[in-house]
Amino acid sequence: MLALEDTKHGGRLAAVLLSFVLACAVGCSVRRGADVSPPSPPRAGLGDLTSAADRARLEVIAAARASAADDGGYRIGPDDLLDIRIPDLLEAQAQAASPHGAQGGAEVPAVSAAPAFQQGVRVTGSGEVNLPLLGMVAANGLTPSELERDIARRLVAADILRSPHVSILVAEYRSRVVAVTGSVERPGLYPITRPGTTLGDLLWAAGGPNREAGRVVEFVPAADGGAGDRSPLRLDLELLLGLAGRDGHLPNPLVRPGDVVSVAPAGSVLVDGWVEKPGSYQITRGLTVSGALAAAGGQVFAADRRRATVKRVLGPGEDYSFTVDLEAVAHGTAADPPVVDGDVVRLPVSRSRVVPWGMWTVAREMIHVGGNVLLF
Repeated sequence: MLALEDTKHGGRLAAVLLSFVLACAVGCSVRRGADVSPPSPPRAGLGDLTSAADRARLEVIAAARASAADDGGYRIGPDDLLDIRIPDLLEAQAQAASPHGAQGGAEVPAVSAAPAFQQGVRVTGSGEVNLPLLGMVAANGLTPSELERDIARRLVAADILRSPHVSILVAEYRSRVVAVTGSVERPGLYPITRPGTTLGDLLWAAGGPNREAGRVVEFVPAADGGAGDRSPLRLDLELLLGLAGRDGHLPNPLVRPGDVVSVAPAGSVLVDGWVEKPGSYQITRGLTVSGALAAAGGQVFAADRRRATVKRVLGPGEDYSFTVDLEAVAHGTAADPPVVDGDVVRLPVSRSRVVPWGMWTVAREMIHVGGNVLLF
């Protein structure tokens, strides 16, 4: 019985020693490999998520839209519902149809003190509205005040009213809208009712990012001047909304009808290397590199805290890596970058620490083995 126990624990001790030797070899090789091809230096800003290509496209779009800024207010378009009021138009319509005339053998009296004309008119797909006595009137691309003046001019030119008063309100905005989707408080379609509305304004109008939001915004620009390419741009939400302070900023372009804005959820981060519990972890608001490592149980003794690496994908075929000095982060002398969906955080092994860690592991296992050997 004693021989059997000794054999069992002896095999366990041999396995521990073998693991120690392998750990030393792997640790040294990993360290040498890191020295041969070090990670690329970090980019400017607080872990900026916007690639150089997307930033360049965004600058072009912002400049083009700023140079063609529209300060005339909301422009009417197809499917909008207009509330049109024209005093005296009903009386003029009735008199034009049958002033003191007969209808079905009965005399129709003159209409006096007729109520103002008021009607909800839906703009057709071709951008026109159908009005009594005037027929189809072009409305597409006009502001409500411009359409008021055009209808009044037509009424005078047709000798229908001498001094018409036309009032138009947009009851339903259907044409000039921007879609805001994803992890915002109030996703939906938002009309561009105010000149100078920016991408950041629309995100705040939708309630801003909710608690499940990440830091990535996908922006699909409408096919207007300067944005012929409708492929999505990957933007950094914090930089776009100015939440990163002095760490960086992004151009905040004016929005145009047809734009699509989507805030991606926080997602998950993969933590690998010399940590207690490697694996994938859900990202919460404000989770940083050191926080992700803490979620993975923290580092083991042999880890190199000065060379934690983060690999980040910015877009198809574009990614980069940067190093985080966790010791400097702990002392407040270095920034602790936030992690985003798809990041891979890896804590490498320290060549100077792997040998004492292996010796301590062997000693611990020997004490454990010795405590389990039967002495009688």
